[in-house]
Amino acid sequence: MKVLFVAYHDPTVMDLASGVDHFHYRAICEHGFDVTTINSLVTPPVPFERLLARVYKRTGHRYMKFNMTTCWKASQATNQAVREFNPDLVFTIAHFPLVFYKGAAPCVYSIDATSYGVETLWPIYGQPAEWANMWQEKRAHNRCARILTNSDWSKGILENAYGVPGQKIRVFILPSALPWQVVPKTIDVRSWKELIKPVRLLLVGRDYRRKGIDIGIEIVHKLNAAGVRAELTICGAQGKPDEYVRFVGPFQKSDPGQLEEYISLYRQAHLLIHPAIFEPAGIVPSEAAAFGTPTITNDAGGLATTVKDGKSGFVLPKGSPAELYVQKIIEIVNNPDAYYTLCRKTRERYERELNWGYAGKWLADILHEVIDEHRADEGYHE
Repeated sequence: MKVLFVAYHDPTVMDLASGVDHFHYRAICEHGFDVTTINSLVTPPVPFERLLARVYKRTGHRYMKFNMTTCWKASQATNQAVREFNPDLVFTIAHFPLVFYKGAAPCVYSIDATSYGVETLWPIYGQPAEWANMWQEKRAHNRCARILTNSDWSKGILENAYGVPGQKIRVFILPSALPWQVVPKTIDVRSWKELIKPVRLLLVGRDYRRKGIDIGIEIVHKLNAAGVRAELTICGAQGKPDEYVRFVGPFQKSDPGQLEEYISLYRQAHLLIHPAIFEPAGIVPSEAAAFGTPTITNDAGGLATTVKDGKSGFVLPKGSPAELYVQKIIEIVNNPDAYYTLCRKTRERYERELNWGYAGKWLADILHEVIDEHRADEGYHE
């Protein structure tokens, strides 16, 4: 069966966009599909669009995510590729190539969060641009046989704000983006995670404010002030280190040496803290789970799907202050046996559903399902 993969980034490169394009692409290839890709479809705005963006910027908001020129040209490139390749299905993780799609092949679209969902928790566009974003997304949704999204939160928004029928949506928990070769076949909880002081906290993220890095720093300082010796490693962002905080990375996963440094952070950490103000889904809790490292986060965006409360970490109420994280960490430190049990459960959840071995098969089954439905509708006979 033939799949046209319309990529946002080059899907052969693991280091782009946390590897999301790459791992989707690899999973589809590994399950026997004949895959052709097109990418680099974002085009510069025309002069009129540049003028609109400059004027709109005065409102203090960002202009629409994808200009109409990009939507038109990307859709035409997709239409042309469908005519030339004649695929059984079009797969994409970006909506803009489907806004003006008119091809015969059915489409499957994978999305972490809608523009509306992002705007409710992390407003950046303002109403006029948001209307334009939603108009584009709705047109793309109408051209899809299935929409895969990474959380129950996002599924609810697709149904309630966009009117997408529930039977058209599948929740696809974002798996770890670590190559399977570097994930240990077993973990030694008592050795790796022995709760000795200092408590080793890890925070992975590049966006200082959105990822809650300032909250993470407050957490580790308040822990030490409460008499719990703790240290925090922040991976991916830059900042000012102090006696409790160090900054490392970012690391390139395609470089073996850097990848080893990166995964050693998960192996050594007692807890991943993810106090994000907004997160569409979150890959890092799934990566941490590969090493039996539980995540403490809050119910902001899709995090309550990626992290199961009591099964692979703890999910605090949305917008929780540093004090609530501190309380939860102190509870954990005071109950080592419960912590070790949680580490084992976290690793079990990785083995069960937070890896691309499981997710790749799930994705392939969805693609086969859509192709079979389309062939039945078309009266296809082999």
